[in-house]
Order: sequence, then C-alpha cells, then structure tokens
Amino acid sequence: MRKSLFTLVVSFMLFSFFGINLSANTMSTLDLHVELHEDGSGTITETRQMNLDEGTEMYIVLENLEGAVVSNYSVTDFGESLTFQDGWNLDWSREEKAGKYGIIETGDGYELTWGIGEYGSHEYVVTYTLSDLVRQLDDGQSMNWKFFSGQDNINPEDVSITVTGPVAFNQGNTKIWGFGFNGEVYLEEGNLVGWSNEPIQNNGHITLLMQFFEPLFTDLKTKSTTLEKELNESLEDSSYGDQPMTFGEKMIIVAFVIAGILLIGFIIIAVIVRSRAIKRAGPLVTGKAREKLNEDQYYREIPYTKGPMRNVQYLLESVGTGSFENYFSAYVLKWVKDGYITHTTETKGMVFKKDHDQFVLNTFKLAKSVDKIERRFFNVVVEAAGTDGILDENEIKAWSKKNYKKLETLKTDLLRYSKDHLHHQGYLYFEEVPYLRMHATITKATPEGEDLFNHLLQFKNYLTDFSLLDERQIKEVSLWEDLIIWASLYGIAEEVAKQLAEFYPQFVSQSQVRVSDIYIAYAFSHSMQTGYSSAVSAASGGGGSTSFGGGGGSFGGGGGGAR
Repeated sequence: MRKSLFTLVVSFMLFSFFGINLSANTMSTLDLHVELHEDGSGTITETRQMNLDEGTEMYIVLENLEGAVVSNYSVTDFGESLTFQDGWNLDWSREEKAGKYGIIETGDGYELTWGIGEYGSHEYVVTYTLSDLVRQLDDGQSMNWKFFSGQDNINPEDVSITVTGPVAFNQGNTKIWGFGFNGEVYLEEGNLVGWSNEPIQNNGHITLLMQFFEPLFTDLKTKSTTLEKELNESLEDSSYGDQPMTFGEKMIIVAFVIAGILLIGFIIIAVIVRSRAIKRAGPLVTGKAREKLNEDQYYREIPYTKGPMRNVQYLLESVGTGSFENYFSAYVLKWVKDGYITHTTETKGMVFKKDHDQFVLNTFKLAKSVDKIERRFFNVVVEAAGTDGILDENEIKAWSKKNYKKLETLKTDLLRYSKDHLHHQGYLYFEEVPYLRMHATITKATPEGEDLFNHLLQFKNYLTDFSLLDERQIKEVSLWEDLIIWASLYGIAEEVAKQLAEFYPQFVSQSQVRVSDIYIAYAFSHSMQTGYSSAVSAASGGGGSTSFGGGGGSFGGGGGGAR
C-alpha cells in the first residue's frame, strides 16, 4: 500500500515538474482556411478533428487584435449547427453547455467558446470573420497574424493551411513566410497552401506573414511601419536567411563590389573571346538552328534502337522537347503497354457523382532487364501510390512537393546519363577550346551523332505530318504503341493517337494503350511537375520550409484549449 502511494506521489510530482499533460484530449488534424476579402477582413474556418474526454467547453483566445473586430461567428459539430447562447456562463455544467456556443469579451479581446457535449470524437467547424486582417503599411500591404498558439492548448498532430484572396496571389505581387511550426508554405494556383511536418509543439504557434507589393486590398487600417521593418522583426530568432548586416559586413560587401567593378572589363573581354573561339571550333548545333536544318525532312522509323529511350534525352532537350515531364508521360504509357499498371476510373460522391481517374499498380517491381533510370521513375509511382497500390493525381502532386529533391536528382541524372551514354556509344565527343590561356570544353557530334540528332527531329516531323501516317499500312499493334510512346517524348502523343485512330480504327480496339490513357498520363505528369515546381520555387518569401522560431510583431492570438 505504501509502495503504491509512494509511486503515485512521485508520478504526480514528475508529471507536474515536466509539464506533461495527463489529459487525453487530442486533436488529430486542424484544417485552417482563411478567405481574405477586398476590405482587408478575413473569414477564418477551422476544422478540428478531436477526441475529448475532459472538460465542459472548448475555447479560442483572440487577443492582441489591434482594433480588429469579430463577427459572423458560428460552430458546427459533425455538420450539426450549435445554438448561439448570449451571456455565456463558465460555471454551467457540460450538459448545460452542450449544443451551444457563445462569445466572451475580455480586456484583451475575445474568447470564442462552445460546449463539448458528449465525450468522444468530434469534428468541430468554427467559422468567424475578423476585420483588419490586412493592414496598410507605409510602402505596401501585409497580413501578419498568429492564428494558433500552442501554449497550454490542445495541439494538432497535422495541420493544413489555405489562404485565398480577392485576386490571385503570385510571386510578382506576394511574398510569404510561416513561423512557429515545422512545415511548408507555398503559392499555388493563386493561393497560399501549407502544411505541418510534425505536431505543433507546446511552445509553437501558427503565424503567417504575407506581404503584398501591389494594392490588392482597399480601405485598410494603417500601421506605421515599412515592409522591410516588419519583415526584419518577424525574422528575428527565425531560421529564415540572414539577419540584417552590421556596418562591418556592409563595408566588406562594398569592397567586393569595387573589386568586381574592376573585373567587369576583363570579364566582358573574356566572354567575347570565349564565344568567338567556341564558334570557330564548330560545337554541336542545337535549338532552332538544328530544327531549321531538318525542315521538311522526314524519318519514318523509330530513330534510336540501340538502348533505352532515355539515352537520347540530352539531344531532345537541346531542341526544347524530351522534358522530364515528357519522359514521365512516356514511361507511364510504356508501363501500360507492358502491363505494369492499369488505368481505371472510380466514381466518387454521394449526391454529385464524379469520375476520378487513377492508375492501379499490377506490380511493385519492374523486370530486371529495365534500366535504372526507368526503375527510378517507377519507384516514384510506387512511393506516391502508397500501400494500396492505387495512384491518383493528388497523391502524385503531394508526393512531388514533399520529395522534390528526389525528383531534382532524377532530372539531373536523366540528363547526365544520357550525355554519358551518347559519348560512350560514339555519338558525341568533347573538345578543349583554348582562349586567353584558358580552356572551354565543348560538345561535338560524330557523323553518327549528326545522323541520330537529325533523325530525331525528322521523326518528329513525320509524326507531326499526319498525312504521312497513312502512306503505308502499319500492321503491328506494338509499332502503333511505340509511335505513341515516342510521340510523348515530343509532347504530341494526343494528336498522333487521334490520327492513328482515324487511319486505323483497329488501333482503338487492339492496342493496350488507349487514347484515354494518353490524356491521363499527361494529366498525371503535369500534376507531378506542378508539385515539383511549387516546391522548387520556394525561396525568400516564395514559400518553402517554415521557421519554428520568429514571427515577432504579429497580431492575433489563437490560444485556448478545453476547460
């Protein structure tokens, strides 16, 4: 008995000392949606997936509002609207608060409250409008708001964030930063989107800074500061970039600038001499010049058969085709042809039904004979699809955002391996060109390399001139499919498939690769590229990883919890 009592006392002291929360109240997800209006106000919708077994009410603290006013407040639980109760009483029992919500005015702002009701699972949707979320600064406009505070709160395990506005946000008119949590924020399709990579910590928060360099909003409340001062205050103690420079650091930069000016003349001369030396050496002709060389010429066979199609990517990219996105589309169609994946359609929706396209993986591994670049492309599909082996557009897009460095490495390797193979197979060689006691390395083509490069472009001309597709009978279905796969490398698969279906109706019924597969392969590759591009564009104010520290100078509060 004494031992049990001692253990209980010690446990209580340890939990108290380390601040461990013994309550089992949890929040699995918080979806934060902010709709900014033209007058600078914002409608905030918080969707909270929670499990509660303690307390009588939930509450959100809104303070440090700097004149902002709350309106249009409402709460639902699993879609059931709660009833507004004027004169909220903290001493009411859980039963008396059930099904009701209210608002308490405090000396520092407001407390938004609602009854917990029955213990267990809840999906609360809390909506309210705050005036003056966006403020007019001396040289621009900004929203600098703390939407959630982790201190003594029920902190979510996962957070998703969306901010919309009266006009589309883009890199030209908006810069964004996130503070107080480990996650990502980006500008995507005119909105700010973000998410957390780990649960919100007790000393964390969700603070967003958006600075607008065009007058996107009107009739705003003013704040006497500049965009730069506001940003510098927010960046203090953050992991974003460097802090403002000291005088000594500025003087070092001035010295470098002066030295740089002295070098400009030499650099200009060196660039001109280098350019002339390279031109005289006759490097590989690329771009529009190569296309002009092959105007109105046709090559009617698959132009490269001595290895995997990734070997020619270096040549294709040098004339503006064969992009990373094109190769992904081509590989998807190849996997459909080879039976590794199958395109299916699933109907979703209870009332408004809609067809959703997806790819089902028939295997999680490719044949041993497949080259390593194609295998790495396939691993992208496997990882994005997850354990169920079913891939949709949202999954490939989300995976690409979070794993953009893997895609970046794959893009680099695709180009590098292609160039290396073309060199080893005798299509390309490298030559050192001297100039000003220096050397420039240029790429040149052997006669076989010139033929291959020309055939690649002439084959595209053949595929593009649809009348030529009917000049001879194409009897083998596999050849039709190869034409489609290669057409994907040029970004013209849809047009070629339509013409094949017109000239050879049996193509539709006999081919493993359907016209609809081509559309969906393109859609999925575009989603992958969109996710990748939004992540790569992350730069200072362009989004990317958030900072756990920083966020000073923001308005708002966002504390709360259960009581």
